[in-house]
Amino acid sequence: MRSYDLVYIIRPDLDAEATGAVIERVNQRLADQGAVIEHTEARGKQRMAYQIQRYREGYYVFTRFAVSGDRIPAIRHALKVIEDVLRASITVAVGPIAPLKPAHPAPAAAAAESGTPPAVHTSRPAPAQAEAPQA
Repeated sequence: MRSYDLVYIIRPDLDAEATGAVIERVNQRLADQGAVIEHTEARGKQRMAYQIQRYREGYYVFTRFAVSGDRIPAIRHALKVIEDVLRASITVAVGPIAPLKPAHPAPAAAAAESGTPPAVHTSRPAPAQAEAPQA
């Protein structure tokens, strides 16, 4: 059996209970196809690059599972049947699972925490230093 990564987008207008139910339904469909779920991680709401079914945001979920390769078409079909799943993508797993990156603090807030003044960026070049005449 080979490991696969599944990333799918759930409708953003569902409440927390309904979103959890969709995740459970997807995991059950995977198990029905003989998949062994290794990891599931809800990545939260994110703005999508383009609109899908009138939605500009979606709730992203990542799942890693192991299954025989001949079951992938049946899994893709099973995911298309779930109405609350807007899009799904299955790829062959390569390497360890990447952790969710924390949001970066604003530069001024980070500088205040570290005690250093924030960096100032200007579009004007720095003035040239006058060279001392050589004797």
